[in-house]
Amino acid sequence: MYVGYIQNLHHKIEKRVKKLKSEDWRIFHFSLKQFWGFLKSHHIFVGVLQDLERTCPHMETNSEKIVREFKVIQVDDELENAALSYFVIKKCCEEPSSQVEMKIGATYLNVGIRNNNENVMLKRFIASFLDSLYAYLDEAIDDQRAMLALLTRYKHKCEWFQRNNLNESWSNNTSKGENILSYHLYEYLHDQGLDFFIEPSSIDGRIDMISIQKNDDPLLVEIKIFCPEKSKGTSYIAKGFNQIYQYTLKYNKPFGYLVIYNVSGKDLRFGSNKIEQSFPFMTHNNKTIFFITIDIFPHENPPSKRGHLETVEITEENLIKIIEEQKVIKDIIK
Repeated sequence: MYVGYIQNLHHKIEKRVKKLKSEDWRIFHFSLKQFWGFLKSHHIFVGVLQDLERTCPHMETNSEKIVREFKVIQVDDELENAALSYFVIKKCCEEPSSQVEMKIGATYLNVGIRNNNENVMLKRFIASFLDSLYAYLDEAIDDQRAMLALLTRYKHKCEWFQRNNLNESWSNNTSKGENILSYHLYEYLHDQGLDFFIEPSSIDGRIDMISIQKNDDPLLVEIKIFCPEKSKGTSYIAKGFNQIYQYTLKYNKPFGYLVIYNVSGKDLRFGSNKIEQSFPFMTHNNKTIFFITIDIFPHENPPSKRGHLETVEITEENLIKIIEEQKVIKDIIK
């Protein structure tokens, strides 16, 4: 079981970038290719980079001018600069010449390649492109860790202090209970400083909290109830997984969060071998979905006196199956 998976990725990329920046100019090109292979071997990095590529596809043309024509191109926007750096490094790794990075560095130093120290030129390339891409990837990982930290605090808040109140809110109005709990979560996230806006007219009756956010960068959190007695069992959770997965595709985002309020008294588990900050997660098609289960069932006894607890497990196979089934249905409709 991989516990602290994203934290481990953070250390791995940090170590590799440090090593890459210390390489001699004679082997830097080959080490850069190895670094690129490392990024491509981890689905989370691939997802982040795909999101970056789709957000700023126009930067690829600029990168061609830098790598093929050795022109100097500067951009003011941080996101576009990260995308430009991504495309430049990607194209450098495709180049047969082992001196392409030095030539680009020389261009940005405004000197000829014969008129300067090789490692100085290389440092200019690193400062212009590698540092920018690394900062973007590192911040993307930190953003997810910060989000998971907020959800961890929310889980503890609900289970430790508001379990009975939240369960009562659900029990008193099961037809709208999921919507009520959704707003409880979104209110918490808003209070923590997350920047998103929901149209006020949508508050009464709309459960789809993602589509009603009025911005181009919605918070991809899907909320579901786990209550087999109310026909909200494993298949219902699997449908929720498919919903949040489809949203990651629609909005070109690498991460999504499926928050599940367990009101059943049963133990809900996900058969994933990857865990981050106590939350299991699954990556499919370079989209990573985290599962946050919040137990708000009003247990009469403390955990030590509850005896055997019935466990319901949802496997990765169950979740992939629902995605494939929905894809078949869409293909038939087309």
